[in-house]
Amino acid sequence: MTTDPKTLATLQARAALIGVQLVLSVDERGRQVFIASRWGLTKELDSVEAVEAFMLRVGGSRAG
Repeated sequence: MTTDPKTLATLQARAALIGVQLVLSVDERGRQVFIASRWGLTKELDSVEAVEAFMLRVGGSRAG
């Protein structure tokens, strides 16, 4: 499954508002993954839903 450019741009903008850098990458198995970075820490997320849940945990009400 691939993420369309508009969805990715929206997620990246929302992440930036809470101080998270979000990039789309491919893991060693060729699967699409999101890498979220904040304060020098990174987290690999495997879906749009996982990204949204992570941003809610990190940013609280500011993540929406």
